[in-house]
Amino acid sequence: MPSFFALKDLWRRLHWIVTQSRFHSELADEIQFHIESRAAELEQQGVSQPNALAAAQREFGSRMKAAEDTASVWQFRWLHDLSSDLIYAGRAFRRNPGFALTAVGCLALGIGANTTIFSITTSFLFSEPSCRDTESLIAIWEGGNSASPLSDYKFLRDANVFEGVAGINVEREINWRDGERTSRLYSGVVTDDYFTTLGIPLLLGRGIAPHETNTVVLSERVWRRAFASDPAILGRTMILDGSIYTVAGVVPANHRSIVGFALSPDIYVPVDRDDEYVQFYARAPKGMTHSAARARIATVFARLDHLAPKNGWKRSERVRVTGITGLEVLNQMIPGPISAFFVMLMVVVGLVLLIACANVASLLLARASSRSQELAIRLSLGASRQRIVRHLLAESLLLAILGCMVGLMINYVCSAWLSNVTLPVPAPIHFVIQPDHRLLLYCLAVVLVTALVSGLMPALKAVKRDVSYTLKQDERQTTRIWNLRSTLVAGQLAVSIVLLATAFLFVHNLLRATSMNPGFDVQGTLWAYMRLVPGNYKGPSHERQMALVRTGLERLRALPGVRSAAITARVPLNDNCVIGSQLRTDVSPDLTSVQYECNSVGPDYFRTLSIPILRGREFTEADRRGAQSVVVVNESFARRVFGNVDPVGHTFKLPNQENKLIVGVAKDSKYFTLSETQRLAVYETYSAPKESVNLSFLLRTAGVPANYVKPVTDILAGLDSTAAIETRPMSSALGLALLPSRAGAAMLGTAGLLALVLAAIGLHGALLYSVSRRTREIGVRMALGATPAKVLRLIGGQSLILVGGGTVAGLILSLLATQPLALFLVPGMSALDPAAFLGMIAVLIAVGILAIVAPAARAMRIDPMNALRYE
Repeated sequence: MPSFFALKDLWRRLHWIVTQSRFHSELADEIQFHIESRAAELEQQGVSQPNALAAAQREFGSRMKAAEDTASVWQFRWLHDLSSDLIYAGRAFRRNPGFALTAVGCLALGIGANTTIFSITTSFLFSEPSCRDTESLIAIWEGGNSASPLSDYKFLRDANVFEGVAGINVEREINWRDGERTSRLYSGVVTDDYFTTLGIPLLLGRGIAPHETNTVVLSERVWRRAFASDPAILGRTMILDGSIYTVAGVVPANHRSIVGFALSPDIYVPVDRDDEYVQFYARAPKGMTHSAARARIATVFARLDHLAPKNGWKRSERVRVTGITGLEVLNQMIPGPISAFFVMLMVVVGLVLLIACANVASLLLARASSRSQELAIRLSLGASRQRIVRHLLAESLLLAILGCMVGLMINYVCSAWLSNVTLPVPAPIHFVIQPDHRLLLYCLAVVLVTALVSGLMPALKAVKRDVSYTLKQDERQTTRIWNLRSTLVAGQLAVSIVLLATAFLFVHNLLRATSMNPGFDVQGTLWAYMRLVPGNYKGPSHERQMALVRTGLERLRALPGVRSAAITARVPLNDNCVIGSQLRTDVSPDLTSVQYECNSVGPDYFRTLSIPILRGREFTEADRRGAQSVVVVNESFARRVFGNVDPVGHTFKLPNQENKLIVGVAKDSKYFTLSETQRLAVYETYSAPKESVNLSFLLRTAGVPANYVKPVTDILAGLDSTAAIETRPMSSALGLALLPSRAGAAMLGTAGLLALVLAAIGLHGALLYSVSRRTREIGVRMALGATPAKVLRLIGGQSLILVGGGTVAGLILSLLATQPLALFLVPGMSALDPAAFLGMIAVLIAVGILAIVAPAARAMRIDPMNALRYE
């Protein structure tokens, strides 16, 4: 613990920072008093007044040195030296604004890209939820599951193990009836103690109170868009799923849900079903560790297992307790490829910043070269090499600080835009990107690293020169092509080639994904999604729902221009259901382990989507409930399970299920992602009793599907006015499947473009500097008879050597760097895609040619007589 005297010294130094102007004024007065006092003594000894004053000043010595020595006792010396160096650097940049603006602009692009991607990454993967005292909150996995029945939540809550227990399910939809219009909202279904237990701040009103069943809390975006930010929203009613709800509150625009990963429901409603599943969260008492909490929870669930056992599963097994943020939660909730994608983005923008630093280092090398005699004079007058290095590093630090400030402005603009972007995914993902302490620390680290990377090499090179030789030379030009500056330019080109290769690879991947055949018709199909109000279709047999489906299909098929229509539980490339099990067929007694995509579809499904039936038939109206359970399998399933035997007419059986008769074999297609290959699939009849109130109608049209959106919507709305209906062409409904390709192409394409711009600036600047350094040499050549064409070949040859060296190094690095990207590519795309590399080389050649135009033109315009007199 620091002593009293150390604290007093710290306080004195801090106090001096804010009172230094008064200190210097008082110190000057004190020095003047001492000089005048000594002069008065000398006058009494018979010395004249002018001579006495001069002698007193000589005896006292340098006033400045005395002031510095006295102030050093009060100062943080390193802080004073740093501020002095920064002020001096600022004055130097003010005399050379072109250099400063170029350097700051390069760094701003690199730092802006870095901070933006960092903000996106932390917002998605490590967002801090809007809760009180997040350190005491824990997430609970019962039996290894992320969601558990509401009855289990109540048992855990009543056990009084924690200060509070709450639950939420963000995977729910709800219909909002607004006048004559019904729309679908993403709802967060929460327990009635959710807001009080978690301590969620509200913009207006309050949260859902205990025992309330018909109150709703709105998100700020719904309040703003649907109610025009009406301040009198509290107490208004909304018809949600046929029931009247009262608006109790509004969460702020920067609200982040406790679920994390940018998941943010449109509204929050209380649980109204006993069969609801929720994710458990609890507020642990002070001092309780996660291991202690897990032990208590396991004890509670073991008691529940004894009171209400479940077949083949125990709640108390594989109980997990984690915090609500951090890598532990990330590893359990987010698939590895998503995390790898964000890591890749951070690496890419790091390379962009590296190119920017190389640009600035090249500029600083040129600046140090032009100041070589100035630095040599300072060294000859007694300045140490460490002092010169410190001064030059202060210049690079000032550039980094200014570049970071502009980069943060870029980050602010990009973050504001991204916060309003709605991703084409079936989940309420909304980014809330705001500056926080993590961004501040990251910026500080970026500034320090940028200052060192861009400034250390030029500073060390500047002080390595021999002082006497430098003072005697008069800035002679050199014909050496490969020096430190040209090596930096070639390195920039190499790194930019790596980024361009990945960018072109993802752009080509996007084009391939957009044009590839997913195994079903995309261009001539329409998808109409219809969500029914659950309370209107209760009953074990769902007869009312099935009657609506039959009526809807009849009317849709009767619509002019509709060739066929079908009902499906899951739309390809938008939703999936995977079953892993063992089955036994009637052709072999052996059990076969399989994992397959499952779907429930109605008659005409395969005809509507143009999925060929290779053998057998598709479903008919006769394949309804009560008849033989029939299925259609895809060719991969038939090959994996039955081998060379024709599966049509054969059966297979899953545990605890009846035999399923195979009536058809469909051609393979894509089911959830475009990158999947040879996935097994089983289609059942739609008339199973487990169907939900989410209906998906698929239509094959004779004309452009977009022309049928309104008539199809009107037909379905006429069946049930309380249903939420969304109709769109199938071609525009592939946002989820195309999202990885689009995100990769957008992010890496932008990074590649930035890298190309920075590399072009570096190449252009290097050639211009080379021409200025070789002005006298070029003048001599032209005076001796060199033609402009030969001068052009001279400059162009140097450019080709730099571009060629950077290209070779970049191609070698690209061959290695693109290999891990195969994880994100569609089938048929290789990480060594020739089209991507050829496109990248073509762009680089074009940029190289443009970069040498101005230097070459300047070289050819040199006047030999002026060049011979050039200093």
